[in-house]
Amino acid sequence: MPLESHDRDIFAIVGLSPEVQAVAFAKYSRSQESVKTTIDDLTDEKSAEFHEKWVIGYGDASVADMAMIAIALENISMIASKAIEDHRLASYQEKSTRYVPFDPTRFHRPACFENNPELRGVYADAMQNLMDGYTHILESMIAFFRAKYPKPDDMADKPYENRLRARALDVARYVLPISTLTNMGMVGSAREIRYMISRLRASPFQEVREIADEIQHAALETAYNPNAKKMEALIIRLSESGVSDDIIEQVRAGMRLSVRGAPTLIKHTEPREYLLNKDRIARLACMFLEQEDLGFDEPRADLVMNVSPEDELIASLLYPQASVSFRCLVEKIRKLPTNYKASLIDTINAGRSNHDNLSREFEVGNHFIFDTLMDYGAFRDLQRHRLTCQLNQPLTPEHGFEVPRDLKDAGLLAYYEAVMEKNRAAYQTLAACDPDEARYALAMAWRKRTVFKMNLRELYHIVELRTRSGGHFSYRALCYDMYELCKKHHPLLAAHMRAIKMDFDADFFGR
Repeated sequence: MPLESHDRDIFAIVGLSPEVQAVAFAKYSRSQESVKTTIDDLTDEKSAEFHEKWVIGYGDASVADMAMIAIALENISMIASKAIEDHRLASYQEKSTRYVPFDPTRFHRPACFENNPELRGVYADAMQNLMDGYTHILESMIAFFRAKYPKPDDMADKPYENRLRARALDVARYVLPISTLTNMGMVGSAREIRYMISRLRASPFQEVREIADEIQHAALETAYNPNAKKMEALIIRLSESGVSDDIIEQVRAGMRLSVRGAPTLIKHTEPREYLLNKDRIARLACMFLEQEDLGFDEPRADLVMNVSPEDELIASLLYPQASVSFRCLVEKIRKLPTNYKASLIDTINAGRSNHDNLSREFEVGNHFIFDTLMDYGAFRDLQRHRLTCQLNQPLTPEHGFEVPRDLKDAGLLAYYEAVMEKNRAAYQTLAACDPDEARYALAMAWRKRTVFKMNLRELYHIVELRTRSGGHFSYRALCYDMYELCKKHHPLLAAHMRAIKMDFDADFFGR
C-alpha cells in the first residue's frame, strides 16, 4: 500500500556524489518535497549551481557539512599525519606503531636537505642510525621478553609470538624517526576539509603544504571506486555485443556520478593571514620571556589551577611559540599590568579578518588544564582525544628523551643512549640550515610539551581508557599521574574515576 504523506519513512541513501548529497539534504530546509524527489531531479551541474549560490555566494557553510568525503593518505610522514589529525572535526585511522613493524627504508626526505649535497648525507646517516637502532632493539627485545615471559600453557604459538612482538614494538618505537612514512584514512565533511586545507597551507613544513594541495585535488577529482572498476568488464562486454556508444556513455556517467568529489564545496582554501602570524607571536614570546629565569621542576603532568580567563588566554597564545611550561607563563603573566595584557591580546589579534574564526587558543574556561611533557610516541596516542583543547610546542631535543622500561634490564641502555646522542648531533647540524625541517630527523623518544584542556567528563574518559591494561606503558603512567593530581586537588570529583595502576608483568599478555 502506498505511503500517505504523513507516514514515517526512514531510509539510507547511497550512490550520490558528496555535492549532490549535500544539496539533497540542504533542500529539506527549502522544500516540502521528499528527498527522493529532490535526488531524482539533481545533477552535478544543478548541485554546483546551488552551492555557488548558497555556499559560496551567501556563505551558508552548513550546507557543506552534509557532503562527506573519504580520503586515503598513503606514504606521508608522521609529522604530516599529526598535522592533519590536529583538525578535530573529522574521523581518522592511522597505521599503528604498536602492532605493525615499519619498513626501515621508508621515510620522508625534505627537499632542503636532498638538494644540499653535504646535508643530504647528514640526514641519510641520521635515518640509518635510527632505523638500525629500531631493528636491533626490536629483535633484542623480542628475545628478552621470550626469556622473561615464557608462553603460558593455555596460549597458542601465534598469539604468543604476536604479543612478544607487540611488546617489543612498544620499546623499539622510541627510536623510530618521526619522518617515517605511514598510511591513514580520513572521513570528514567538505566544510571541515576546506578549513583543514587552509590551515595546512599555513604549515612551516613543505610536505604538509604539498599535502594540502593534494587533499584538495583528491576532493575535486573522480574518486577511486572499486564498484566502477568491477563494472568496467561489463562495459567492455556491452560494447562488444553492439550496444550503442551513447548508452555506454550513460552507464559510465552514472558510475562517475557516484564517485566524484566535491569540486564546488572545496573552494577558497588559501591560507589565512590570521593563521600565518606565528612568526609575530614567536617574536612577541621571545620579547616577553627574554633573559628571565623561568626554571621550574618539570613533572610529566602538571595540573595548572586558579588561572583567570585573561591570563589563561595570553598564556595559551604564547605557549605554542615558547619552550617553557604553561605554569611558568601563567606566573609571569599574573604580574603584568592590565594595559600590558590588553596590548598583548591586541597585537596577537591584529591580523584577524571578518572571515577568520578565532584560533583554538581562545578556548579558555576549561577547568582542568594539564601541561604535559611526554615522548612523541605517547603524544601520538593521546592526540586522538580531540574533544580536548590541545596546545602544542614543537618537538626538539631541548627537553631530553625518555628511556623506555625494560631497556636497561635487556642490556640495551648504553646502545640506546648512543643512538640518541648521535640523533641529537645530527639534528643540531640540520637545524643550522632549517630548524623546522630538521625535526624530521628526530626520534620519537624526544619529549615535547603539550597542554590538554578539558572538562571533567573528558578527564574521566581519558583516565579510564588510557590507564587500562594493554595500553602503552608511557601514556598509562602519564594518565595515572593526571588521575592522582585530580584526586589530590578534587577528591570528590575523582572518587569514581576507574583508574588502573599499571602492573606491567601482570598485564603482559593482555591486549
